[in-house]
Amino acid sequence: MLPEKKVATNIGVGIGILLQIIGRVLMTQQSEVTWLVGISIVITGLVFFIWGCVNYSQGKGYPGILGLLGLLSILGLLILVLLPDKHKG
Repeated sequence: MLPEKKVATNIGVGIGILLQIIGRVLMTQQSEVTWLVGISIVITGLVFFIWGCVNYSQGKGYPGILGLLGLLSILGLLILVLLPDKHKG
């Protein structure tokens, strides 16, 4: 994997997962305002996660469009992990 893409991948995926967890916790609250804030945070987390997946895909030598597998959440990330690395060695 390309080193410059590795950092972006870790930041995007890490922040994305964290924000999605926080957003989902907020969405379970009784307040409508808290639910709206929660959904906003989840969407922001999804954007970060997909950005991280795009970087991961590019870092492994595949087109960035494969990063849209991030829409499948952890399953999409798992698919990207299982793809062979074209930049290995």
